[in-house]
This record gives sequence, C-alpha cells and structure tokens, in this order.
Amino acid sequence: MNRLLLSGVGLVLGCSLVTAAPAQPVIPETIYQWVQSSERMNYFFNKEKLRYAIDEAGQISADTLFVPVIKTYDNIQIEDIRTKRRWRMESDEMLEDLAGEANYLTIDLARGVVMVDAVDLLDSQLSTLEHSEPGREVVIEELSEKSREGIFYRAILEYEQEHREEILARTQKEQQNSR
Repeated sequence: MNRLLLSGVGLVLGCSLVTAAPAQPVIPETIYQWVQSSERMNYFFNKEKLRYAIDEAGQISADTLFVPVIKTYDNIQIEDIRTKRRWRMESDEMLEDLAGEANYLTIDLARGVVMVDAVDLLDSQLSTLEHSEPGREVVIEELSEKSREGIFYRAILEYEQEHREEILARTQKEQQNSR
C-alpha cells in the first residue's frame, strides 16, 4: 500500500522521498564568478564589487581586498539550518524562502587572512532575511587543499592576481565618486 504523506520537507511515497525544489535565486554570470559547487552549496563572488581598501589618508591599499560573496543552498542545507533553529528553540518562520547567504569578506592579502565581516541569510529574490556580524577570521594557509572554504578563498586570490589593474581602476573610480 502506497501512503502519501505531505510535509514541509516534501512528499513521501512508500519508501522513496521526493522533495520540492527550493526557489533558486538567479545569480547573474556577468556580475558573479562561480567557483565551485558542493553537495550542499554553490559558491560565487561578486567580481564587479571586488575592490581594494582606501585608507584614512585617501590612499588605495592594495594589501586589503573587499569581496562580497554569495552561497546558494540546496534543500538539505536549508532544512538543516531550519532544524537547528528549532532545536535551539528559535523561530524559523522567516526562513520559509531561505535560498542562501551573502558574506562580506575583508581579505588581508599580506597576511593571507580572511575576515568574515557580515553574513546575510537570503531569500530566493536575494533579499536579506537576517543579518549577523560574526567577525570570524580564517587563515587561508591553515586550510587544506581540499577544504571547500580554502578552494573558494584561493580562487578569489587567483582572480585578484589576474585582475589587479581592473580592480585598482574600479577602486579609483569609487574613490573619485565618494568625494
């Protein structure tokens, strides 16, 4: 006998699980550089907003890189996040349309350290559902070659090396526009 059970996770038919696909946000390839996909996430960085820091004296510091990134989630990652919220007795109502996260990174190129300045949980329209500022630091050299995080950060560094003049020009333009 086939039983049909409807739940927030999906449809269960007998012993097979069929889950509804989450609404995947559209990530424009002209703006975002795809780096990798894992079984739970897709990793992108915003190549149009990649820029160097400007110090208090108005000088460009090519040792500090600002990078907005997006990670889109699959069904399992979304449900895992929502389940953890419920375990901690926190509401997960606002995460009904959860589709991924945006991270705002500062990379100290000289030290090889990534600072995760802010994390926004995103819905399928790339709107912010929740904002946090973890202030987490990651030393890239300490990440293994197979680490997804390490692969992602190293790809950003490689892109920065190959596009230094373009990033510098964008930073200079932004500097002029902010005056």
